[in-house]
Amino acid sequence: MTNPTRKKRLLIFLMAVFLLIPAIFLVYGLFSTPRYRDVLVLMYHDIQVEPVVDDPWTISQDVFRYQMETLQREGFTVVSFDDLIAFVDHGEPLPARPVVITFDDGYQSNLDLAAPILEELGMSALISMMGTRIGNATYRGTDIPATPTFSFEGVSPWVQRGVIQIGHHSYDMHMVEQFETPETFRHGVLQREDESDEAWRAAFFHDFESLRVKIEESLGTEVLVYAYPYGRYNEYTEAMLRDWGIRVTLTTNFGSNVIERGNPNSLFGLNRLNMYEELVGEYLIERLRQFER
Repeated sequence: MTNPTRKKRLLIFLMAVFLLIPAIFLVYGLFSTPRYRDVLVLMYHDIQVEPVVDDPWTISQDVFRYQMETLQREGFTVVSFDDLIAFVDHGEPLPARPVVITFDDGYQSNLDLAAPILEELGMSALISMMGTRIGNATYRGTDIPATPTFSFEGVSPWVQRGVIQIGHHSYDMHMVEQFETPETFRHGVLQREDESDEAWRAAFFHDFESLRVKIEESLGTEVLVYAYPYGRYNEYTEAMLRDWGIRVTLTTNFGSNVIERGNPNSLFGLNRLNMYEELVGEYLIERLRQFER
């Protein structure tokens, strides 16, 4: 006859083992995932149908496709900033040769010419929008012509399908000096010389919240990435954005990045590689490889 006490002890042991299994796998996953990962972040702006000459911020649709296909051929895997955050926060593994694709400004061409290519190739990208340039073709509420930008209605289907994620590029701090007066011009998010610390912080927060609310209410997505206008930033802007819930900030500094598991600060001030028309062939492959360790 089986001893009831022994049977009870065996049952308790089996239950303990069952409960420990998830913890064992969690610990194993944390220690088996590399602590550091190299990540490239590519930067684009406008896309055109025809070949582009002498414009570092615009490339043709054919070159964009070529660059995306080259990424695949060379063994790079496009990931999202959500993937990077999951790696940092939870040790979720990243694929070999991870790369993130970003666009600044929110031009209509990003949806018309780039997004279909991304979807066809199973890729995604983050587009950082400007608040005063949502769905229009003029500069900051004037009649000055500007490159057309997409609307929330236009980008929403792409967001829902996971092809496009949306980032913050300021509501109204991406100004063009030639269209402004000395009294109104602000070069990115940095403090003006005639501005007090308190006034600057209030202006920056108002600008940030104005677009954050618009994006989240219009698209139902959380704003976690901030791309600095003109790449201008400092330790104070980084600290403020961190306090306001931003998880990733993007600069225009040239270079790759090393992100660290368990270190959220490693997602701030990320460098990017500006992609342009002449970046093709062996020159493109060389550029992609030069930052790998």
